[in-house]
Amino acid sequence: MNVKKTVKIKISKFMEKVYIIFPSLLIKKDLKRFYEILKSYKKFYIAYVQAVDVKEKLKVQYGKINKKLAIIEKSEEKYQLTLDSTYDAVWEIDLITKMFSSSNRFNDITGYYKEGVNSIEDIVKFVLEEDRKIVKNDFINLINGRVLYYQCRLKLNFNGIENRWFLIRSMCLRNTGGVATKIVGSILGISIQRNFEEEINKLKYYDILTDTPNRKLFISTLENEIIKHKTNYKYAKHAVLFIDLDNFKEINDTLGHNYGDELLINVANLIKATMPKGALVSRVGGDEFFILMRNIKEYSEISRLCVKLQSLLNCAIKIDEKHVYTSASIGITIFPNDGYDTNILLKNADTAMYSAKNNGKARYSFFNESMSFIIVRRAEIEKGLRNALANNELEMYYQPQIDIINNKLKGFEALLRWNSAKLGKVSPAEFIPIAEQSGLIVSIGDWIIKMVCLQNSLWKSKGYLYDTIAINLSGIQLQNDDFEENLKNIISETKINPKFVELEITESIFMKDFDRSIKLLTAIRELGITIALDDFGTGYSSLSYLKRLPITTLKIDKSFIDNIDTNEREKVIVDGIILLAQKIGLDVIAEGAETKKQIELLKGMGCNQIQGYYFSKPLSANEIEEKFLRTNYINQ
Repeated sequence: MNVKKTVKIKISKFMEKVYIIFPSLLIKKDLKRFYEILKSYKKFYIAYVQAVDVKEKLKVQYGKINKKLAIIEKSEEKYQLTLDSTYDAVWEIDLITKMFSSSNRFNDITGYYKEGVNSIEDIVKFVLEEDRKIVKNDFINLINGRVLYYQCRLKLNFNGIENRWFLIRSMCLRNTGGVATKIVGSILGISIQRNFEEEINKLKYYDILTDTPNRKLFISTLENEIIKHKTNYKYAKHAVLFIDLDNFKEINDTLGHNYGDELLINVANLIKATMPKGALVSRVGGDEFFILMRNIKEYSEISRLCVKLQSLLNCAIKIDEKHVYTSASIGITIFPNDGYDTNILLKNADTAMYSAKNNGKARYSFFNESMSFIIVRRAEIEKGLRNALANNELEMYYQPQIDIINNKLKGFEALLRWNSAKLGKVSPAEFIPIAEQSGLIVSIGDWIIKMVCLQNSLWKSKGYLYDTIAINLSGIQLQNDDFEENLKNIISETKINPKFVELEITESIFMKDFDRSIKLLTAIRELGITIALDDFGTGYSSLSYLKRLPITTLKIDKSFIDNIDTNEREKVIVDGIILLAQKIGLDVIAEGAETKKQIELLKGMGCNQIQGYYFSKPLSANEIEEKFLRTNYINQ
């Protein structure tokens, strides 16, 4: 209802009251007095009406204000809720008033109460001491307008207890004159994210098994060192060492990958423990390790390190109560002497490592230009071997073994020869190790056994008199799980009597896994095949294993025979070996006899069988048949 209309009704009602209250005035007809009273009441009511009108207006305005306040309060609640629900702590520093404000998450994220922060200096105090100067300069650059936006990841001391990773972002608000008035920003705890990133980087740049840098990180580090010193290389020399474990594949194949992995972990730890300060150790794949030695002063530093490494790695390493035997070949190249490029340096280190292997393993070798020929030659040999069987380039030769006591032909040792269409005649000493390293020896070895058994059957069918033909076995062949089955199939297929077959093994073959070797060799003996232990005296030569091996023959290495007529000590050693073999019921064959005097000495010692150039060099099957089998000729 309209306010004025309400007031008029009230006045009308008041007039009625007046007529009642002041009847005497009306009776006395004191109208003047009546109107004076009425006029005063009218003024009162007019003032009243005006007051009521203002009150109603204020009430309406008050209602509008309350609605606006409610909207603002609701917006503030939403804003605060938004701030509190985000993972960031939002903060602001007024550079004029020095007032600091932040969202409620500031304490939860940083571990500090926002009431204790009043300036940039207070925030910088949270930063680790070594980073404070950098962070403070970054904020100064932001305030001065050198950068428009600031962002960094760094560690802060959380509540004075532990260091955690945080992401800090900020920017400046400026007045119309471009002067910074406020810094607004956010801070976010990223320790979990950072740890995850570190794990990702570790997977990307580290070898998980050995916890060492991988090939990618090593190459990146080497490239950085080369770039750093390329302009002043005269003042810095770096060495790259390429370490390759000898016979690691044999360990993996015989003992299993678990032992192989444990061996690699042990080797990595030994290498890391040996390194000088600043050196980088990296496993780059399989059993291969790289080492980067920075700022080398003298080559003798590298030599001393290599000697120390080999003394540690060339020993038995105990894994799960088993002793695993390994050794290492090391190739070394020097920056800048051997090259200015990463790929060239790594190639040179690889070349030097193969040179060390070819020279007998378990040694180290510095790169030189002449070594490049070795790598090219090795590649050519391996490529040629892959096609040698198909191209009919392999041939078996035979060297006679003579029983000098009974003056008769005891048998032969079968020896592989390779006449390559491209490379010509290649020495077994050169191509056999490559065949073993490449794994080709398995297929070649099966071919050898089959060819010798066929030749053996042919000669026996002709009635030739001899005992056995000996076939050399590689350790790679014995580690093949199918070896025993393949051997049985070949014997059956060639129809050879197993008693005419002898297999020659070396000490290094069975020492890799002694128990497994004993089991396999025993199974071979049960087939009727005899077993000879070749190169006796050059390996472990332990009586403890000799008595357990199911062997029938002991072969004395040529290195002992060479000097028995000039060196009394070696003569005594050979005499002792022969006596030992006779005592335990083994036949003895002396390899490499070349002079009549050697023959006489060996005969005097009781050695009944001899193999060497004195009687004959290795000959083809046709030559053997013509010279020895048909005539039964023996040179005395």
